[in-house]
Amino acid sequence: MTESVPLSPAETALSLLFRKLHPHLEDAAHALAKGAVRRDLERLHLKLLAARLKTVALLEAEAEGLPEDAPLAEVLETLAANLTPVGESYRQSLILTQLCLEEAPAELLPHAPEGCVTGSAWGPRMTDFLTRLEDPAFQAHHRWEAIEEDIGETEEE
Repeated sequence: MTESVPLSPAETALSLLFRKLHPHLEDAAHALAKGAVRRDLERLHLKLLAARLKTVALLEAEAEGLPEDAPLAEVLETLAANLTPVGESYRQSLILTQLCLEEAPAELLPHAPEGCVTGSAWGPRMTDFLTRLEDPAFQAHHRWEAIEEDIGETEEE
C-alpha cells in the first residue's frame, strides 16, 4: 500500500482552481451553447459563488499555514481576495474567475514541486485551458459577453 504524498500549498491552490472552479466555467459555456434560460444561468451563478467561497476559505487556510513573510503566502492571499465574491453579476463573476485561472499558474507554479503538473489530476485541465487562451474567442471578456449583464445582480433598496 502506498501512502499519498500531501500536496504542497501551491499544488493545493492549483488543484482548487482547476478541479473546483474550472468546471463552473465549462458548465457556463455549455449552458450558453445550448441557449439556457435566465433561471438556469442564475442557478449556475449561485453554484459558482458557493464554489468561490469554499475555494477562498481553503486558500486562506493554506496561506495561514505558511510563514507570514513567505512569498507564496502573499500569492495565496491575493488570489483569495480576488476570488472573494463582492456582489458582482454572473458575467462579472465568470470573467473574474477566468482571469484568476489565467494568471494563477504563472504565480503558483514557481512554488510547486517540479513535474507536479504531469502527475496531477488538475494538470491536464490546466494545460488545456492555457492552450485554449491562444484563441481570442476564449479570452475572458469575449467569452462571456453573451451573458446578460444584470443576471445575478442584487438590487439595492
